[in-house]
Amino acid sequence: MNSIFLFIIFILTWILSALFAVAGVGAANTLIPIYYSLGIPFSIAAAAGLLLNVFSLSSATVNNGKRGRVLWKLGTIFLIPAVIMAPVGAFIGIHTPRKILLWIFVAFLGYTLYNLIRGRVKEETNKFSGNIKGYILGITVGAIAGFLGGLLGVGGGMIILPVLALIEKDYKKVSATAGYVALFSSASGFTSYLFLLRGISYELWLVILIGGILGGFSGSYLMNKMKTLYVKYTIVSIITFVLIKILIGVI
Repeated sequence: MNSIFLFIIFILTWILSALFAVAGVGAANTLIPIYYSLGIPFSIAAAAGLLLNVFSLSSATVNNGKRGRVLWKLGTIFLIPAVIMAPVGAFIGIHTPRKILLWIFVAFLGYTLYNLIRGRVKEETNKFSGNIKGYILGITVGAIAGFLGGLLGVGGGMIILPVLALIEKDYKKVSATAGYVALFSSASGFTSYLFLLRGISYELWLVILIGGILGGFSGSYLMNKMKTLYVKYTIVSIITFVLIKILIGVI
């Protein structure tokens, strides 16, 4: 790969990683088709996208954790059942028409967007402070999010983010916690690719790794400097973008 091509990949990775890190999700869903359109084989692009998520969200999570933005307990409650249920969703997804799955996701995102715009919050974080009801709710929502993630074949961040936004009213904490959960779901996916892929371009992955780390720190910095309302607007914008992108593909 020539240096100009790698530089283009680096700039795209840095900018989009920073933008998506503000909302607490990885940029893989957007960058994978971009990488693919630039001539990178899809499997390599997918693995690169997941690697990007791991490093961009790692740096963002470290930064957000230092600032007390990550709701560790809530995120972990989501994370464990999500990881368990994702394979179940994936198995069912194999036998379900793709278009039906996409319409389910459209409905899910549409409902979430409606609640975000109206400012509706279903639950408060203190419901997860340690009582049994809070844990049951967290495990249930995490399992549903993991199942939908596996069913729809999309990154965990875009599933967890809307659900968290319906639970927690502090959008900076929503963003940071979604990034924490998405970090581990992306790491799991990347590990699978690592064992399956052949002919890996480590030069490409190094460029993506550096761009992802810089993007993660940049996005986290911007998120912590922005007013909470602006973070909410960014989350709404990201969800709207994904919603439109899916609708264009299914209509």
